[in-house]
Amino acid sequence: MINVNTAKTLNIILPNTNKALSEVLKSITPKELETLSQAKDLKSIINGLLQQKVNDSSGDAKLLTLLKNNPTFKELSSVSSSIKELLQTLQKEKTTLPLEKQLKSFLSNMQTISESDLKMKIENSGVFLESKIKQLFDKSIPLSKPELLQIQASAKEIFSHDLKAILLKAHEELQNSSLPNRQEILKHIDKLTLQIDYHQLLSHLENATSLYIPYSWDALKDGNITIKSAKDDKFFTDIELHLKEYGMLKLRLGMFEKNQLNINITVESKELKKILQDNIPTLKEQLFGVNIVPVSIRFLDDDTALSSLYSEHDQELNAGFEVKV
Repeated sequence: MINVNTAKTLNIILPNTNKALSEVLKSITPKELETLSQAKDLKSIINGLLQQKVNDSSGDAKLLTLLKNNPTFKELSSVSSSIKELLQTLQKEKTTLPLEKQLKSFLSNMQTISESDLKMKIENSGVFLESKIKQLFDKSIPLSKPELLQIQASAKEIFSHDLKAILLKAHEELQNSSLPNRQEILKHIDKLTLQIDYHQLLSHLENATSLYIPYSWDALKDGNITIKSAKDDKFFTDIELHLKEYGMLKLRLGMFEKNQLNINITVESKELKKILQDNIPTLKEQLFGVNIVPVSIRFLDDDTALSSLYSEHDQELNAGFEVKV
């Protein structure tokens, strides 16, 4: 019989394993440090944050504010852009590396998106890597050799498809390589893993799941989708798209009674507003085609009107998930 020790399971919220947390703590001021904890050493501060998670979320809220206000993450490009940059650097090499093929298969065009493909890519986005490993080894009972072999096979499957696992493996292999662009490739890998760590930490602190969609769309600079549920089977979705040609496009969707949909839109470009208005009949037809009733589709003048639409539901909103594109 073989015992599996789970005490050292990978932890996504320790500064030595999560680059995003390390980055936040690196730039923290003494005053901010004091607001997080009265402890004088970093280990005690982190331990305090983790221990108070169940009964007190104030530490999480403070750390979340620091994370969102950290200039490093505000200046980061989208994950899809980072994958493209890494691919361009890899393509400069005369030898085709396995990482290049894996990244090409991971980054797809938005026009070819399918439900099964999207689900698979979200699962392998890297955000869930540590939790998947923990599930594999989170056993307090002794394991037989066949059981251990089965776990090893499952782990091999995870590492062969998960983006973060692929990046970490490539980073390790490149450390001692003689490739001309080695340093540049490592820099891009570090940037990508930092972005994944950011989504992992954000997920932990918001008690939700923060994701990114690994698809490219030439017209899109960056974007954000936040989905939350409320009482009585109501769902609310905020979509913010920064389009290269038309600027900001924001939509707030509310779904109720299973298939009744309200859509509210603010748009920066008058030209884009005209395009959207002209295509509303087509949108309605497509929604009816999948048994969704568009109760109302409205264009609002500014973000203030948009943000106040569902304020009455703020207290009943449950934790949802955020998606970056």
